[in-house]
Amino acid sequence: MPTNKSVAEVEELKAVLAEAKLIISTDYRGLTVTELSALRRAIRESGGTYRVAKNTLVKIASNEIDRPEIAEIVVGPTGFVMSTDDPVAPARALMNHIDENRLEVVINGAYLEGRVLDADRVRHLSSLPGRDELIAKLLGQMNAPIANLAGVLSGTLRGLLTVIQAHIDQGGNLGVVEEEAPRQKLPQKKNQRMRQKQRQKSRWLRPKLKNRQRRLKSLLLKRPERRKKRNPPNK
Repeated sequence: MPTNKSVAEVEELKAVLAEAKLIISTDYRGLTVTELSALRRAIRESGGTYRVAKNTLVKIASNEIDRPEIAEIVVGPTGFVMSTDDPVAPARALMNHIDENRLEVVINGAYLEGRVLDADRVRHLSSLPGRDELIAKLLGQMNAPIANLAGVLSGTLRGLLTVIQAHIDQGGNLGVVEEEAPRQKLPQKKNQRMRQKQRQKSRWLRPKLKNRQRRLKSLLLKRPERRKKRNPPNK
């Protein structure tokens, strides 16, 4: 007959195992109380929990919640690393703590959302980027085009401000601003004045050009007569 304590523990295990996304089974034989406490602290800081439970109770609880795969990784005195959120961070914390402190902890296997992993796959899982790292990378990639666009816009604004400041420094001389910003349009009054000046110049130059053309024609017509006078025909 199961005791009331065993029944209560099974009910508690059922709730914990049902919520867990990751369950890593470890053989903690050989660890001292101090080493086991330090391991629990490292797992807790990563967002997971480390729990020691009786194998028979774990198997009963896993069968009652329709997760029989969990029973496959229960071997010998077992301590369980469990996570209800990010599966990578607790796995990394476990492997790093074992390697850094040279602990003789055996990885029996793991349960990850309906799949059973062996020890090699658990180590591979610990080397993957965690959820926070993936979110940071994704945000960085999303922010990159926005940052580039902001740089282009700020560069355009800086150029416009430079042109305006040059115009102010020159006392509003548009001739200087035109060199820096050739696309800038002149005011209509100045356009009209410039056109009037050009028309006046063309009116003043037309008669002079006509006079020059007449002189050239007359010179060209007189040249053959001068040659005849200089070289009279032989009689």
